[in-house]
Order: sequence, then structure tokens, then C-alpha cells
Amino acid sequence: MSRLCFGILAKRVDWLCHAERVFTISFLSSCPYSISTETRDAPHVLGKTVPRTLAEYNYLKSLKPSQPNNPRLLRVAIVGRPNVGKSTLINHLVQWKICSVSKKVHTTRHNARTAFIEGDSQIVFVDTPGIVDLDHGKKHSLEATMVVGPEHSLTNADLVGVMVDASDHWHRDKIDTNILRLLKAHRDKDAVLILNKVDLLQSKRKLLECVHSLTEGVVDGHPTLREKSKKRKPLTAEELFAKAECILNKKTNAEIVPESSSGGWPHFKKVFMVSALNDDGVDDIRKYLLHSAKPGSWHFPKHFVTDQNPHEIAVTTVKSKLLDHLDKEIPYNLAVKVDAWDVDSADVLHVAISVESSSDRHMKSVIGGEGKIVRTIASESRQELANTFRCEVSLKLIVRKAG
Repeated sequence: MSRLCFGILAKRVDWLCHAERVFTISFLSSCPYSISTETRDAPHVLGKTVPRTLAEYNYLKSLKPSQPNNPRLLRVAIVGRPNVGKSTLINHLVQWKICSVSKKVHTTRHNARTAFIEGDSQIVFVDTPGIVDLDHGKKHSLEATMVVGPEHSLTNADLVGVMVDASDHWHRDKIDTNILRLLKAHRDKDAVLILNKVDLLQSKRKLLECVHSLTEGVVDGHPTLREKSKKRKPLTAEELFAKAECILNKKTNAEIVPESSSGGWPHFKKVFMVSALNDDGVDDIRKYLLHSAKPGSWHFPKHFVTDQNPHEIAVTTVKSKLLDHLDKEIPYNLAVKVDAWDVDSADVLHVAISVESSSDRHMKSVIGGEGKIVRTIASESRQELANTFRCEVSLKLIVRKAG
């Protein structure tokens, strides 16, 4: 159920001439409520949770983790080019929708940590911005965190997951030079190759050749195999994953393919074939990481899910939907901020978020004809926030002129 309304903060004038015109759309706010920046003073934390208020967030940050009898820990940095599926993979690995995802690049703007616990083992994941170089960052006026974030993530990591998009025929046969530089600078750390979106690449031969190039023909110190091209019945996705991984990780002295000296990394411990979006192959990665955890104290309490504060989660969620539904440069030139935040007595989270722009053209694009675009953005954002905070959410999205 939704309510759609227009408001004017000053006298009624034409849309293009007035800087205070406001477009507001609300979802799941069927009764009046008073909204404040933060009304819940006492922490309300029961079990594993994404905090819904800053008070809960600060309380969780202050907790020292209680250690199990035999604690084990593994810190994992997931790196890759923009839009290869890093955030989607982490969401499935931790079994919680916590990292914002978009079809466009640069959804993740800085490093974000999230944790998964099974038994006595804690796996801490670092979701990083897509790898870009300094020149690209300057050209597109990207925040410094987007340039240095991936490098910082490797400093404290025990294991590096290098993710490559198998459907990207321009970049799937070699590792980005900036990622290679990081791998060479951290040779002491174990690394695994994660080839994502393999469901979009139906040719097993191409898939194996792709991995051969990325690994320089070596996985965990053993040569990989390259099958000869044969006409066969197309394999199902499950058969493709199983057979390709078996061949790539098999320890054998069979046909050795000469190593290539460019664009690959011959020190990967293992290769994973996944479709993160479909959750195919993700269980194998999770099991491998849990098995790789070493004795060590947990970094975060058992209630911890993410180090992002709730306001930040809401803003990045709305930004990801703006990226999905707006063209070209428009979503990158919008300011998104939290205007108000409250959890009511019925445990409904009420959020008011503003989307601001100095351009009338951009504002009209955000709203869309008869408010269809902003209605879709608000609806999808509300649902995603409900999935993240695991509670009912009432979202008020306000589009207004900046200044």
C-alpha cells in the first residue's frame, strides 16, 4: 500500500522555476507517526542482528567478543574489477542481504566488513570497491576510499579471493594489472580464484581456457588440464561446475599446458566456479573458508553482522536503486541523506530519506512520468531494507532541489 503526494514549501509556482518543490512518496505509513533522528535510547539487541538504530549500533561496537572454547578465525578480502559480483557473493556467503548491489559500477564506495559464524569458526569478509587505478579515480572524481580501499583490505587479510566475471569477454582471460600488483605485494597470503557468472558461459572449453590463462596453467602447484575440443551435448550448470572444478583441481601428471607469462597468477590455491546470483557453487567456497580458518580469537561478537551503521546501509541501498533505474551520469550526481529515523512501539522502522539535485532535469528523471520511477525506487529500497534489518520498514523518499 502506498501514498503519493506532492508538497510545496513556499507559494505555488511553476516546477522549473521554484527551488523548493518537493516530491514525497511513502510506503507502509498508513497511520500518522512522529519521526525523530533517533528515539530508542536503550539498546535492543536479541541474537544476531543488523542494528536498526545508532544506539544499537554503538552498543554492539562496544561489546568485546566472548570466545568459544577453541576459537578459529579467517579474514577474507574479496577483490575484483567493478561489477564482477563481489557484494552478491558476500551476501550469499554470510546468508544475509547486507551489501548493496547494482547493475552499474561503483555501488560499493568503501570497504565494509561482515562476519559469518559456524561452530567455533568466525569468517570476516571485507567487501571492497571495484579495483580502479589513480588516473581513473581522478578522472571520475571518485572518493579516495574507492582507490585505496582494496589495497588496505589485503593488509589485514589472511586469504584473498580474486573474483573475475566469466561473462566479460574483454577481461576474463587476464587478471587486472592492479590486482596482480596487490597479489605480488602480498605473496605471503593464500589466494583463491573465483570465476563468477559461469552460467552465462556455456562452453566448458572456453571456461577451462579462461582459467588456464588466469592461473598460468598452475593451481596449488599442479598443472591444469586443457581438454581438446569435442562436440558434445550441452552440460547443465551443475554438471559444468562439477566437471570443470574436478579437472582444474585434480593432481595429475597428464597433459601439461605450457605456462603463459602474462596476465595470470600461478599461486592460486584453488579455483571456484560459481554463479553468485543463483547461489550456485557458493556452499563450496564457504566450506573451504571454514576449513581454512586457523586458531585465533574472534574479532567480533556473535551478534555482529556488519560494521556499517544503519543510516549508511539505508543510504547505500537507495543509491543502488538510483543506479539501477537512472541513466548515464544522473545517479552519480545525486546527494542522498537520511532526514529522519525512528523505531516505533510496534518495532516498525520509519525512515525518511532525501534525494537532492541542483539540476531540474535530473530531478524530473528521478521522479519519472506520473512518479513511476521514484515509486519503483522507493518500493524496491523499502523491500531491501526490510530484508536487511529483518523487520517491517516504512520508507518516505523525498526528491527536492538542492540548496
